[in-house]
Amino acid sequence: MKKTLCILAVMLSVGCQSHTKQLARQAFKFPTASEIKGQCEAQTPPQTANRETLIWLCQTVTAIQYRFFDADSYHGKTCDLMVTQPLDKQPTSIKARGGDPGLCAAAIEATKQAIESKTFPFRPASLKDEIPVRFAP
Repeated sequence: MKKTLCILAVMLSVGCQSHTKQLARQAFKFPTASEIKGQCEAQTPPQTANRETLIWLCQTVTAIQYRFFDADSYHGKTCDLMVTQPLDKQPTSIKARGGDPGLCAAAIEATKQAIESKTFPFRPASLKDEIPVRFAP
């Protein structure tokens, strides 16, 4: 589980840094949930251990990044969130557990937008209902 969280933190920090530039090129075109899933499945080799979890992480990070517009203004800051997501449902709660208050507010808003747009994926059974997420643009 620690390895999974480390991967998530790295994906968030790397993706958030390039996200603003990516949006400018795409003129704010948001991908659909199936487009995000297809992209993540293509990037994750079939023989990979914990493939289902890695695909979920990829989908989650991508869905949030597309809605996190001002990552550059939070460079060097962190925010720890706790996402509560029952199996086969969208998240029911997103709470800040520490870090920069401004970044936490932006991260919560981006996550809520991903949920509302139905691009936030359902969690795999291998993860618990409460999932810690660290933002570090």
